[in-house]
Amino acid sequence: MNRTHIFLSLAILSGVSHAGPLYNFVEIDQTASFISGHNVAKQPVVDEASIEKEYTLTERASSLSAIAVTPDGKQYIAKVDGMELVLLEQAIAIIESQGLDASIFSSKSQLPTITYNNKRLFPSVVIGADDRIQITNTVQNPHWFNGRIDVGCTGTLITEKHVLTAGHCVSNGAGNWYSSLDFTVAQNGSFEPWGSETWKQAVTTTAWHNNADTNRDYAIIVLAEAPHGGHSGWGTYSGGTHSVTGYPGDKPFGTMWTDSGNTSSTTFRVCYTLDTAGGQSGSGIKDTGNAVRGIHTTGSPTQNCGTRLTSTVYITLQDWITTYP
Repeated sequence: MNRTHIFLSLAILSGVSHAGPLYNFVEIDQTASFISGHNVAKQPVVDEASIEKEYTLTERASSLSAIAVTPDGKQYIAKVDGMELVLLEQAIAIIESQGLDASIFSSKSQLPTITYNNKRLFPSVVIGADDRIQITNTVQNPHWFNGRIDVGCTGTLITEKHVLTAGHCVSNGAGNWYSSLDFTVAQNGSFEPWGSETWKQAVTTTAWHNNADTNRDYAIIVLAEAPHGGHSGWGTYSGGTHSVTGYPGDKPFGTMWTDSGNTSSTTFRVCYTLDTAGGQSGSGIKDTGNAVRGIHTTGSPTQNCGTRLTSTVYITLQDWITTYP
């Protein structure tokens, strides 16, 4: 781990434009084990005990370690040092104590920069409803950032080429990766306005990959090419009304559906009673400004939950993006 990045949040305040990466990925001498096939990802159920879990320093450092894979089976691991994690947490605490985390740990959206069928696409406002409704026009803001992952999940473009999704959409939590991670942005049934993009890396936490820790159930998929040049805004969670939009398996194949309502949070999770189904795993939990503030991951008859984007998770994801551009 690079110590300069420990003070990323403080560096931002002092005008420093660049800090070294938090993670140093090193190739390991172990070829990845893949599970092949489309629509094979399994959604975990809510583990009430894990929602309130308290981690020791050693456990926090271990759970924030990361693992990456390429389609040819090469694997790379990055471990987090406990003492340096303490310094990072102290720096974040200083920022959050000043009420600045929401503005600092956020990234703005970017509209698509190309056309479809020789016509420029422009955003329009879609008002969410209390019940799940179908998005019939997927080539509009913010839905043109959502896409379907072949493994049977949903993801959101948070850069031109990086798809934010759940850890269990790239790995089964028992040391095995999924191979069907190609991404089709704004899919609407058989309609694929920008086609399907292949993947070149997937990254998740070792806590999810090896131990199915639902508090660390998040991942990014790096695409070989940018689908349309745009991406969603995203950043730390701060409460309020949110929506979950994705590709539920109980609806016609490849169709996008959404629901919105109030959310609550714990240290690691965002929870809600919004309607979801398998296939929506990895969907962005978006605020009323359509910025992603969490990742839908688990379901149960009483409540659904997702990974909360905390300041630490935000820094982690930014470092993964920097390491695998």
